[in-house]
Amino acid sequence: MIEQLILVRHAETEHNVAGIVQGWSDSALSERGRRQTRALAARVAGLAPNALFSSPLERAMIMARAIAETTGLEIVTLDDLREVNLGRWEGQSYLDIRRNEAEAARRWRDDPDYPCPDGESHNDVLERMKRALAKAGAATRPVVVTHGTAIRVAATFLLDTPIMTSRHLAQDNASINLFIGRGERMILKLWNDTSHCEP
Repeated sequence: MIEQLILVRHAETEHNVAGIVQGWSDSALSERGRRQTRALAARVAGLAPNALFSSPLERAMIMARAIAETTGLEIVTLDDLREVNLGRWEGQSYLDIRRNEAEAARRWRDDPDYPCPDGESHNDVLERMKRALAKAGAATRPVVVTHGTAIRVAATFLLDTPIMTSRHLAQDNASINLFIGRGERMILKLWNDTSHCEP
C-alpha cells in the first residue's frame, strides 16, 4: 500500500518555452530546465522515495536519471506514463491549433471521450495512468516522473474527482506533487510545488 506518492513533471524544454505542442515528441531541455533538473533531484532525495518510475520520453528520462543519481534508485520505465498523444497537433504551436482547428480543440478540451486528431482523448490517458499507478503502487514510497497532462489527469483519479477537473489544475515544469496514503484514500499534501527552483 502506498504511504507516499511523488508525481514529478519533467523540467522546461525548448518547446515549452516556444509554446510548441510536444505530446509523444521530444525537445531538448532549455538552460533553465537543466538547472531545474538538478534542483528537483536534490529535493526528491530528501523525501526518501524507495522506487523510481518514469515515462520513457527523453525529457522525463533526463529527470529520472538525475533522481536516480541522488537517490541510488533504479529507473523502471513504463510506457503508460507517456504524455497524452497529441497526434497531428504535435510540432505545432498552441496558438495555431486554437486558430486553425478551433472546433476540434474545443471538443478535445471539453469532452473527455473526444480524441485529438490521430491522438488520444483525456479518458485514454486516464486508463493508462491507472495502469501505471497500479504498478507504482507495488512500492510504498514511489516517485513517478511524467508529464503535465498525465499528472493533471492522474490527480483526478487519485482524488476521485471528475476527469475534466484536470483543466483547472496548474502543472508547471519541474514541479513536485505529493500524495499521502490514508487507508483507501489518497490525500493531496503538495501540489505544483516549484519552491526548489527559486534562486
